[in-house]
Amino acid sequence: MLAVKLKSLFGVAEEAEDWEDRRVEPRNKVLLKGDAFPVEGYAALVVTNISRTGLSGETDAPLEVDEPLLFSVAGNSFHIGTVRWVKGRRFGLDMDDALGILGYANEVDTGFLPTHRPRAQRHDVELNGRVAIAPRMVRVTIRDISQSGLCIDTGVPLIERQQVIVRLRDRPLILASVQWTGGGRVGVRTAERMETLRLVYAYE
Repeated sequence: MLAVKLKSLFGVAEEAEDWEDRRVEPRNKVLLKGDAFPVEGYAALVVTNISRTGLSGETDAPLEVDEPLLFSVAGNSFHIGTVRWVKGRRFGLDMDDALGILGYANEVDTGFLPTHRPRAQRHDVELNGRVAIAPRMVRVTIRDISQSGLCIDTGVPLIERQQVIVRLRDRPLILASVQWTGGGRVGVRTAERMETLRLVYAYE
């Protein structure tokens, strides 16, 4: 079993002074609805095949058909799909435009035989990554944002330093770590700086 224990967002404890410096960044008051996936740990992932409509791979993470799966093959950039089938460690995942998301050309396989029906090209690959073990999804409201953080309303208790993946409409998934909790609200620091104006205008 290759599940990785929950750990700090960058593998080491964050310096308090650094976080205090970043809290002075300009913040925008907003009211954005979204979902949050509290991360309980990670499992190793190998993607073995990609097509326009999804991918297949191998992992030790516990998977359920028709449930969402959060994964990354490039650092802190996470993606989401729906589990289509599971056979032991192997699984198939439905995704919209998986080729484009993972940087592959969306080509058509025309075949060589007259009876062949054109279909989306499949690519055999070997991409190493990780699956976020996040069995719960909770509805949240974003109250304010900065380039490096969010203030979230949530009725579900989270733990300081716990990682969470936030999903907002029409925006990339946001990986973050909990910095403080209180009064039904949570402050999180994002793994990557965000373009706050694009985030806000996506909802208008």
